[in-house]
Amino acid sequence: MSLNVPSRRLLKSAPSSANALVPALQSLSINTRSIHTTPSQQWSLFGWGKQKVEERNKVKEELKQSELARTRKPTQEEIFERVRGRLEGDSIFADTTPSSELAAEQDKHKDWATASAEKKLAAAHAKDQTPTGISLKKDHLVRVVDPDPRSRVRWERKMVIRKLQRGTDPWSVEPKAERIARTERKLVYKTGYLPTSVKKLVHLSRQIRGKTVSEALVQMQFSKKKMAKEVKTELLRAEAKAIVTRGMGLGKAAAAAQKETGAEPVKIQTKDGKYLEIRDPTRIYVAETFVNKGFIRGVELDYRARGRVFKMNKPTTTMTVVLKEEKTRIREHQERVAKKLRQGPWVHLPDRPVTSQRQFYSW
Repeated sequence: MSLNVPSRRLLKSAPSSANALVPALQSLSINTRSIHTTPSQQWSLFGWGKQKVEERNKVKEELKQSELARTRKPTQEEIFERVRGRLEGDSIFADTTPSSELAAEQDKHKDWATASAEKKLAAAHAKDQTPTGISLKKDHLVRVVDPDPRSRVRWERKMVIRKLQRGTDPWSVEPKAERIARTERKLVYKTGYLPTSVKKLVHLSRQIRGKTVSEALVQMQFSKKKMAKEVKTELLRAEAKAIVTRGMGLGKAAAAAQKETGAEPVKIQTKDGKYLEIRDPTRIYVAETFVNKGFIRGVELDYRARGRVFKMNKPTTTMTVVLKEEKTRIREHQERVAKKLRQGPWVHLPDRPVTSQRQFYSW
């Protein structure tokens, strides 16, 4: 149920002064429940949650004492003892001076640790190993650079047997590739990335191919190409590397040091049909040259009509140079001459066996 009464009637029926409301308030305060003033710990269910007052006060007292001890300022004697302990201790960072008992205990532990370490080290040396258990034997240390010695020994034995068989067998012939690698020298040198294209650098590489290093340097010195200076610099580096690392081009210097006359000049014909006269078999020449593409070092925009834009890549190119001695050209010339002699004269109608005999002409 609800009661709907206009607010004007309530205002008219209300008392005119606040004194008239006192009896009503007093009756309301008498009928209401009184407020509990007992601690919350005393309220429990079947005795649960009870705590003795003495224990609670004891805990509070301990917390208070610890708080006072933490916030209390140290006395002058305590400060003096602390400073003296820092000066007399093993380290300047020590907070307090260790007692005599603690110092004796520490010395005891140090002596025990030192003795045990010495014993371990002596045992390790006696067993040829480190205290951590790593072996110090020579055979074991070799495994670092020779992880599979059995396979290595087996391969070495196989190579020795093969070499002896080829050397003692009258029908055995040294392979051509091995003989060339043993008697001739060469160097493969690759330049850095040059800021040019393959189409431009390939002409310079063809220009120096087949020439001696000195002739190639002269060609690059008087060339109008922009990359000619770079190619000349790379040729000088390749020649220096060939002399130092391969010992190429030292025949004339060795003959002059031993006061010997140089070898007689040899006339040969290259595979291109050119005739050469070689006085120093150790002279370095450019046997092969080829170029390769590199990375794109940049992009340039080419603005065209009707709002079109093209990308122009800025390429890089490397050039590889193969340097050899004149001994190689002499050998190649001799091989060509020997092959020509083996072939014999050209015959217009050589003798061939008759094959596929049929009665074709008898039809």
